[in-house]
Amino acid sequence: MGMGGGGHFHRLMSEEEEYSRRISDTVLIKRLMKYTLNFKGKIVVLLATLIAATGLNLLPPVLFTIAVDRYISAFDLQGLSLLSIAFIGLIFSIFLAQYFQNYLIEWLGHRMEYEIRMNMFRHLQRLSIGYYSDKEVGSIVSRVTNDVEKITELISSGVTTALADIITLAGIIVIMLLMNLWLSIITFTVIPMVVAFMYFWGRRVRKVYRETRKTIASVSARIEESVSGIKEIQAFSKERETQKEFQKANVSNMQANIEAGRVMSAFWPAVGIFGAIGNSLVLWFGGSAVMSGTLTIGILFGFMAYINRFFMPIQDLSMFWNSVQSAMAAAERVFLLLDSKIEVKEKTDAVTLPPIKGAISYENVTFSYEQGQPVLKEINLMIEPKKTVALVGPTGAGKTTMINLLYRFYDPDSGRITIDGYDLRDVKLESLRSQMAIVLQDPFLFTGSVKMNIKYGRLDATDDEIIAVAKAVGAHDFIASFPKGYETEVGERGSRLSLGQRQLITLARALIADPKILIMDEATSSIDAYTELIIKQALEKILKNRTSIVIAHRLSTVMNADLIVVIDEGRIVEKGTHKELLESGGLYRRLYETQFKDTMKVEDLYAEADH
Repeated sequence: MGMGGGGHFHRLMSEEEEYSRRISDTVLIKRLMKYTLNFKGKIVVLLATLIAATGLNLLPPVLFTIAVDRYISAFDLQGLSLLSIAFIGLIFSIFLAQYFQNYLIEWLGHRMEYEIRMNMFRHLQRLSIGYYSDKEVGSIVSRVTNDVEKITELISSGVTTALADIITLAGIIVIMLLMNLWLSIITFTVIPMVVAFMYFWGRRVRKVYRETRKTIASVSARIEESVSGIKEIQAFSKERETQKEFQKANVSNMQANIEAGRVMSAFWPAVGIFGAIGNSLVLWFGGSAVMSGTLTIGILFGFMAYINRFFMPIQDLSMFWNSVQSAMAAAERVFLLLDSKIEVKEKTDAVTLPPIKGAISYENVTFSYEQGQPVLKEINLMIEPKKTVALVGPTGAGKTTMINLLYRFYDPDSGRITIDGYDLRDVKLESLRSQMAIVLQDPFLFTGSVKMNIKYGRLDATDDEIIAVAKAVGAHDFIASFPKGYETEVGERGSRLSLGQRQLITLARALIADPKILIMDEATSSIDAYTELIIKQALEKILKNRTSIVIAHRLSTVMNADLIVVIDEGRIVEKGTHKELLESGGLYRRLYETQFKDTMKVEDLYAEADH
């Protein structure tokens, strides 16, 4: 339950740091902007409404200046009334432009969020099993949810706001220059200080935001792991230890966010100081000009209104720069996932595997999960069609790895595996896996009904077919006893059912697929004796007329196999029938004696084998 997970966390951190050094912000931004190319029409409309709303928002101070210098100073009430009506019309026009602008921003943001998440989900579905072996589920979920949300906030509202600020800033600069060149130059002297501050402080902001993205992923991972393993946590009374682990991750996240808050708390006021400096300069020089008669009150009034507006977009852009740092930290994590290498790929010229007979051949197969540490060594095995082959041996001998290679979850380091003479690397994965089915030691059910979980093996199965396979595996009686029968909800991962019931349903799911190759990977090792007996009886029907591979520690379940293959330390050390292997006196016999020493005498073994 997460014990000793610190090493993995640090490996994940170093992987992300290496990625951040390798991928520049420019590359990340270009990749993000590609998601907008499919919506060019709406983007054009958005830009038009943005320009309209921003341009109209620049006009009120001009109207105020005209009102003061032309109408109020001349006591022209009629002109002032017309100007007031024009002002109301302007405000209504701004409302309409901003309404369409905000709607399009929301639409674009949510659509981009959808597109990025779909791309990530599709990639996760294609990633090889090896990718998930050293990744925390919570961290992956955090990337698909939290990090994508942070990115789309930037691309939609953040970028749009920044564009509006840039247009506003450009418009204000033009208007200020037209109003008074001298005061404008005084105002602009502050800009170089703001730019330099944003650049140097922004580097610090990026670093602290990257840390917040990492730590929230760790929090998500701890939550997911604790919820999934709540039964084990409570069974072993490890609530306190688990709380300590979560507290550690939560404290790290809190500290990272406090540090980000500390950095940000100084950022905005600092930019405000530059605005105050600009205001003070204009107020002093402009006020002096009014007193000397070289500047009208209306111009100074309008200019002061614009100078306040001038520093508002600069402040917004400084905040946008911070949002960019946060979003780029999130983008690094998203694209790190999207750039993860797919280890098992289909060839461009891969062929569709035709309906198979089920002849399987392992030809000099060697495989290792980590380089230099082979799990399988020069495996040679021929499995004839419609025969049942049992793989037995000590834990860690390589039995499940042979199945992983057959399903092509991994590719061999050397050698090859064929089905009916087809090299697995030359065929399309769907055409291969659709003709096989597997029942695992730890049965996994999806949230939904019993019927849906059985139907998962073949989505076009009828209700009669579902009932038939349930009866065949001995599951119908307990399913029928539920108040809702086959419509009973199983809960998340089948939590409302017993382990034995879940196993029988997964067996029915495999059977309804009518696979040419059926794999039973320790399917009876974790269930009670009664359910095991039901499954044994069902196996006589299920294994008939199909190639079957059975992995089992309980040798009582494989005595009738056509061929028993004994694996030890990654090598095949024995092959034969139950009787032949007992007579040979090798590892199989020792395993058999160990399991049955309490119920049988050694001298009875041969009699049992003969029987």
